[in-house]
Amino acid sequence: MLSKTELAYFKKKLLQIMQEMIQVIELNQPISFEDSGELSSVDNHFADNATDLHERDKQTVLIQNAQHIVKEVNEALERIREGTYGICIDTDEDIPFERLEVLPYAKRTIEAQQKLEREAAPIPDEDQSFSTPQGDQRGDKRIQTVDELQYEHGNSSY
Repeated sequence: MLSKTELAYFKKKLLQIMQEMIQVIELNQPISFEDSGELSSVDNHFADNATDLHERDKQTVLIQNAQHIVKEVNEALERIREGTYGICIDTDEDIPFERLEVLPYAKRTIEAQQKLEREAAPIPDEDQSFSTPQGDQRGDKRIQTVDELQYEHGNSSY
C-alpha cells in the first residue's frame, strides 16, 4: 500500500506526463498541402507526395499514442481518487513501487500484464501463401487455373 506522500508524488508525475502528451498532441496537428506551400498534390513529384504522406502518418501515430497515454493517465488519476492506485486491476496485488516509478499509469503487475499479452497475442497462420495447396480437392478448377497459368507461362518464382 502506498503512503500519502507516495500518492502525491505519483499524482504530480502523472500530471506532468499528461502535460507533455497534450503538448505532443498540440505540436503534431496533421499537416495539409497548404502547410507545405502547395495548393494541391497534382504538381508534386511522387517522392514529395511520399514524404508528405510519411510525415502525416508519423504525426497520426504520435497523436494516437499521446491520446492513449492521456487516457491511461486519466484512469490512473481516477484510481488515485478512488483509493485503488497501485493495486493490480486483475489480481488485487500491490504493483511494485519500481514499476510505478517507470510506468506511473501501470494498472497491472508485470506478471498480470504478460499474461494478458500472451492471451491476446494472435495465433500466426502457418501458411500465408496465396498459392493453391498441392492436392487441393475443392473441385473448383477455376481456383487452380491461376496457379497452372503461372506455372505454364512463368513468373519470377518459376
